[in-house]
Amino acid sequence: MTAIIRYEPKARNPAFSYPVIRCSCGCAVHCEDGWANACDRCGTEFNGSGQRLAPRAFWGEETGESFA
Repeated sequence: MTAIIRYEPKARNPAFSYPVIRCSCGCAVHCEDGWANACDRCGTEFNGSGQRLAPRAFWGEETGESFA
């Protein structure tokens, strides 16, 4: 489980906030985007809730999709 450091208000709508998490490499990742947020240091991606995502190479594997 990824540790949430704090929540920060969204720039466009301060009534809503997003999590800032601690990546396994130690870097803080701002999960502003609901889809995918990459760690600047190691490239690990997280969703808007701070859950770690599988590498993009595996996205669409079950449906036969690819990034070709």
